[in-house]
Amino acid sequence: MAKATTDTVQEYKALREEIERGDIKPFYLLFGKEHYYIDELCRLLMERVIPPEERDFGQIVYFGADVTANQVVSTARQYPMMIARQLVVVKEAQMMKKVEDIGVYFEGIQPTTVLVVCYKTPNDPTKSGKNIDKRSTFYKQAKKIGVAFESNQIPDYRVARWIDGYLADEGLRIDPDAAALLAESAGSDLQKITLAIDKLRKMLPEDRRRITVKDIEENVGMSRDYSVFELTKALSLKDAGKAFRIAHFFGEAPKRFPIQMTVAALSGHFIRLLRYHALLQSGAGRNDILAQLGINPYFAGEYDTAIRNYPVKKTMRAIALLREYDRRSKSNTRGEASDGDLLKELIAKILA
Repeated sequence: MAKATTDTVQEYKALREEIERGDIKPFYLLFGKEHYYIDELCRLLMERVIPPEERDFGQIVYFGADVTANQVVSTARQYPMMIARQLVVVKEAQMMKKVEDIGVYFEGIQPTTVLVVCYKTPNDPTKSGKNIDKRSTFYKQAKKIGVAFESNQIPDYRVARWIDGYLADEGLRIDPDAAALLAESAGSDLQKITLAIDKLRKMLPEDRRRITVKDIEENVGMSRDYSVFELTKALSLKDAGKAFRIAHFFGEAPKRFPIQMTVAALSGHFIRLLRYHALLQSGAGRNDILAQLGINPYFAGEYDTAIRNYPVKKTMRAIALLREYDRRSKSNTRGEASDGDLLKELIAKILA
C-alpha cells in the first residue's frame, strides 16, 4: 500500500496486527479526517475483544450525540457482569460537548474494561471541524495509557497507488489507467473508494481477477475520454485539441465538474512537476524520483514529456496561473464568465 501522511497506512496495519494477535490495550482513541481506518479498527475491536456469546452482557455502544463524558466514565469503571472484561465504544465522539472530559477516567482506569473513542474530524474541505488537540492532557494521557491513532487522509496523488495495493491484498489487479480513473471518481475518501471497489467486484465474472478502464466506465459511471486525468495528460503532452474538447465538456456540466476541483487537480499535477524538476537538479535518478513522488512507472513516459514541455519557469508560471484562476472562480473578478469560459481561458494560457 501507499505511504500516507505520518505513515497512517503503516500505523493502521501495525495496529491491526496487534489487535488480531490479541494484544489489546485498555484504551483506544481513534481520530482524524480519514474515517475509513477509524471504522475498520472499531469494527475489528468489536469483533475481537468480546466473544460473540458474551456481547449481550459485555459490549456497550454509545453515540456521541446521546451520551455525556460522565456517563461514559461511569460505565467504563463498572465491573463486567459474569464475564472477564467489557468493551465500551463511543462512536461519533465529535458530537459530544466535552469529549476531553473522558480523561477523568485515566485517574482510575478499570483493568477489566476496554474503552474505545472514535472521533471523526470532518473531511469535507468546505466544512470546518475541531480535531483532537495533540497538545492536550487528554491526548497525551491517552497515548501513554493506550493507543492514540490519528487517521490522516491520503494525498490525492497517492490514491491510485493505494487502490492498487488494496486490490492486491484482495488478490485482484487493476490497470494503472483504471486506478487513476477510479481515484478521480471517488476522490481521496477511502470509504467511497472501497464501496466502489465492492460494487465492481460484484459485477466482475468470478474467474476474472483484473479490473480495466472499461469496468470503471461501465460500473462507476466515469468516462476516460472526459476526465481530469485525461485533461492533465493532454496538458502534459500539449495536445491542445483534446484539452479544449475536455474543457468544453466540463463547461457543459459545471455541477459534475466544478472548476475549483479541476483547478485543484491540475495544481497538484504541476506542483508534482516542479518537485520532479527539483529532484532532477539534485541528481536523483529517474526511478528514485518516481518512487518519491508516488508516480506509477506506467506513467513515466508522460512525465518525461511533461518536464520537457514545461521547464521550471513554465511550470512555475502554470502554478501561478492556476492560483489566479482559482481566486477568480471564487470571486466577482470573473465578471460574467462561466466556469467553462474560465477553464478554456486558463488552458489557453497554460499552453501558450
